[in-house]
Amino acid sequence: MPEEGRVLDAKEYPGNLTPYVILTCILAASGGLIFGYDIGISGGVSTMPSFLEKFFPAIRRDMTEGSSRNQYCQYDSQLLTMFISSSFLAALLASLVASTVTRKLGRNIAIFFGGILFLAGGIVNGFAKALWMLILGRMLIGFGIGFVNQSVPLYLSEMAPYKRFLFLEGGIQMLISQVVVAACIGAQFGLDGNVRVMPKWCAIVLVLVICIYVSGFAWSWGPLAWLVPSEIFPLEIRSTAQSINVSVNMLVTWAVAQMFLSMLCHLKFGLFLLLAFFVLIMTLFVYYFLPETKCVPIEDAIVWKRHLLRGAYE
Repeated sequence: MPEEGRVLDAKEYPGNLTPYVILTCILAASGGLIFGYDIGISGGVSTMPSFLEKFFPAIRRDMTEGSSRNQYCQYDSQLLTMFISSSFLAALLASLVASTVTRKLGRNIAIFFGGILFLAGGIVNGFAKALWMLILGRMLIGFGIGFVNQSVPLYLSEMAPYKRFLFLEGGIQMLISQVVVAACIGAQFGLDGNVRVMPKWCAIVLVLVICIYVSGFAWSWGPLAWLVPSEIFPLEIRSTAQSINVSVNMLVTWAVAQMFLSMLCHLKFGLFLLLAFFVLIMTLFVYYFLPETKCVPIEDAIVWKRHLLRGAYE
């Protein structure tokens, strides 16, 4: 194990697990119910026949008339994908001003109005029965997988902080899941994607594997990718630096969401192997370059001052 993987300058702080701390952790973990709601619901809406008939009739016509039997490419439309990925552009623009807004108005007010906008969006878009089923499914998956599993890193990060271990374990879990998904889809659809009906057993396996992937992400890369960067920056620039961090995150997420269906059409099941490769790169990066911050005070940057890459910038 590289030297940066060791725990450096640990310090113990006295404290108890009070009801207030538990409530705070519950509220923080419940963010998993909201984060991803946009792409989860909009992605489901984009496959609804009524939605396609009204806004993307050409895609719906190809599906009903059978002119496009390739399962990999039936939703390959940049305009349709933009309907899903546009929410990340909105988040990107909002993150650019988030630092200024929270500094002038305060975090409480910013979070409050953000919650109001979220509820307003759900009310406006929540009339169709099919959409309510999508929302219910998203909430069940979000609570059963996202909320429960996000409580794991919250506990381990604060009560027994092992962020680096969670990154590595979650990365391995996500990597294996991506390979299994690629194998299942490749075995059923092959290269031409002309299979119309997936066997029930294969569908069940895919759902289970996707849940395993989501759980691995939920207790590792999901929350910790936001937590660890916040520990890197000094207090003086933390708000602005986090805004930049979120902006880059949203920009990359938008690019992936926008290109996903086109890459699926061209790479077919190989797309999931490509994603698995990037997960491998991410996991190796953490193994070699991320130090463990167990019990290291957030105001103490000594771990990063000793980092092996520091000399490259001096």
